[in-house]
Amino acid sequence: MVRSIYIIVLTLLVANPVSAASVGEAKASGHACEQTNGYLQATGSAPPDVQSLVRGVNVKRKAQYSQIAEKNGVPVDQVAKLTAEKLINSAPQYRCK
Repeated sequence: MVRSIYIIVLTLLVANPVSAASVGEAKASGHACEQTNGYLQATGSAPPDVQSLVRGVNVKRKAQYSQIAEKNGVPVDQVAKLTAEKLINSAPQYRCK
């Protein structure tokens, strides 16, 4: 079951190309970071458009985490934390401090 969650999480990581560039730019500029709970966080200096982007991405992530969790019979937070681990391990510089 954990293996299937890994596969689904990896799919989730590449499944959102529309906002990926914007999220990447927000992280690279220091206006957003990855939390260990699987959600983005806008930094205090983030402009309103980045704050809005972060809220939108988090809504989409929660919906996807919920679908994955339901399909695999695991808690949503387990899926979210596993995704966070993968995201942070692949780009530790974007982890929230």
